[in-house]
Parts: sequence; structure tokens; C-alpha cells
Amino acid sequence: MFGGIASRYDLMNRVMTFGLDRRWRHAAASASGLRPGDRALDVCCGTGDLCLTLVDHCPWCEVTGLDFTEAMLAQARAKAAARQRRGLPAPARFLRGDLLDLPFADGEFAAVTVGWGVRNVPDIPRAFAEMHRVVRPGGRVVCLESTWAPRGFGRRFHDLWMGRFVPLAGSLITGDATAYTYLPASVKAFPRADELAAIMAAAGLVRVRYRRFGLGAVALHVGEVPGRPAGVTP
Repeated sequence: MFGGIASRYDLMNRVMTFGLDRRWRHAAASASGLRPGDRALDVCCGTGDLCLTLVDHCPWCEVTGLDFTEAMLAQARAKAAARQRRGLPAPARFLRGDLLDLPFADGEFAAVTVGWGVRNVPDIPRAFAEMHRVVRPGGRVVCLESTWAPRGFGRRFHDLWMGRFVPLAGSLITGDATAYTYLPASVKAFPRADELAAIMAAAGLVRVRYRRFGLGAVALHVGEVPGRPAGVTP
């Protein structure tokens, strides 16, 4: 499904969010706590927008993107190459891989981020356990994801927007209405924001917190790996 919409994926993101997805990615990058010299991993990276935001936030960090869909990775690599031609910092690499079985050593990264990806994996607790595993002590796991908006205007607007307009726009822009009919259905099936925070805590993350954006329909969760980074004393 994602391979078929890769070429128009970014445009649909702008349309669906009124362009606010960029602002939310910047909030996610800021929440990662990255410092110069750190290594970061963005899983389910898609076309690489959050990877690029991480690089903008920390140009002296080494950022790796990982996704299961090769067509998405091709778009991400093209963006990185275009940045390099302009002399701008770019992610170090994009790899094909599975969030549920990350091909990295324990504690390899200072932060792992995921933007609109966890909702699409079949085992959410295992996904967070894997992200926890590859983050060093004191590092962070950051998740930016659509969520069920609280009752009131936000939920009514979101139901109308995602249930009627987005599938129509998806059909016109990408030629695939099915992918954008799946989107609102997957949000309704996804754990609520407080439930997702509990899943992250059960995976061993501490100081889990979240904030909402987009009339409550987008949540940014942050959890920390217990312990202190190497070289840090009490």
C-alpha cells in the first residue's frame, strides 16, 4: 500500500494537516534531546521528512532512517542527495528493515524517533521494546502519531475531515482512495494517548509524557531509558 502512494505521500501529508505536520516534526526533533555527536535512528521513516528535521535540529548528529518499504526509501534518499548537492547536512544512511526486529546493537543510539509509523505495525508493545533496546541509558524514545481526539469539537471535526475529505483527496492526489480510507480506521483502532503512554511504560521507559496537537488528534509521546549516559556522574 505505502509503495503505491510514495510519490505523492508528502503532498498528501501537507494537505491532510494544513501544512502543520512540519511544525509537529520540529516539536518531535526538539523532544529527542539530541546533542552534537549523538547518533539518532528514525524508524518507519517513510520519505525521510522526520530524518531531515532531526538533521536540521542537530546538524552534527548522525541520523539513520529505517523503513520497510523500498519505494519510500527511494524518495528519502533522493531528498538527502538533493540536500548534499546544496551543501546542506543530510542523514547518514537509509536502510530497509523491520521495526519489530531492529538490526542494531543494544544502546546504539541516543534517541529513536517514529512519526506516524507505530500505528501500522502488528505488535505495538514489541515495537517499543525494540526501540527501548537500541537506545542508550538516559536516551529518549519519541513517538509522533495520530490519535483519537478528545470529545467535543476536535473529535467532530477530525471525524468529518478524516472520514470524508481525506479519502476523497487521497483518491484525487494519489489515485488510491483505499490507503486513505485505511487511515481513519487505523486511528480508531490505535490505542488512545493515555493507553499508548502505558504501553511505553510497560516496555521499560520512564518519565513517559505526551502533549497533543491538531485539536487533540495528534499526540507527541516521549519516554526515557533508565540510567545515565556514559561519562555522566551523579
